[in-house]
Amino acid sequence: MAQAPAGSLRRWRASGQGSGDSGALVTSDLSPSGYNHSVYLTALKEDADGSGSVGAGRVDVDKDALMEQKAWEFAQSTVKQVGMYAFMMYMSGGSVHIFSIMMTFTGLYQPLMAIFNSGKAFERFKGAEGRVKTLGPRLLYCLIQLSGLGFALYKLANIGLLPTHISDWVSGVQVPVAREYSVRA
Repeated sequence: MAQAPAGSLRRWRASGQGSGDSGALVTSDLSPSGYNHSVYLTALKEDADGSGSVGAGRVDVDKDALMEQKAWEFAQSTVKQVGMYAFMMYMSGGSVHIFSIMMTFTGLYQPLMAIFNSGKAFERFKGAEGRVKTLGPRLLYCLIQLSGLGFALYKLANIGLLPTHISDWVSGVQVPVAREYSVRA
């Protein structure tokens, strides 16, 4: 195998067994699917500047835009988690059992903790200088978590554990003072 000089693109070479040219670049009709030899040749021409890797000098990757895109993807990925909790709460039934109560309180706890810890969750996307804007993805993340919290509160009200009717507050209502009395004559 012939070695390419350091800092340039690796060129795979094979010694031909009868071709006479031991350093010829291997190009064959048996190339892998998706391989385009013209792309390789274009990359070789662009690598002639000595940058050391193909395309490193021609395209500056906007890391801030990439990190912001990753933050949006992370915020949207919580839809699956919230949807799964909602489905599990739905499947746990509408009566007061230990399993349905545990699922409902887990459905309350998880979104609240996710909202409170959203700053830590999006810290990794801000980068070293903190130039990446994560307010939009963070708001979307909190909105999705609030929808899960809303479903858990709806489930809690349907079970009957959320005081929503006047009869739930009867023990706290003062007994009215009687204005008339009846006496036996």
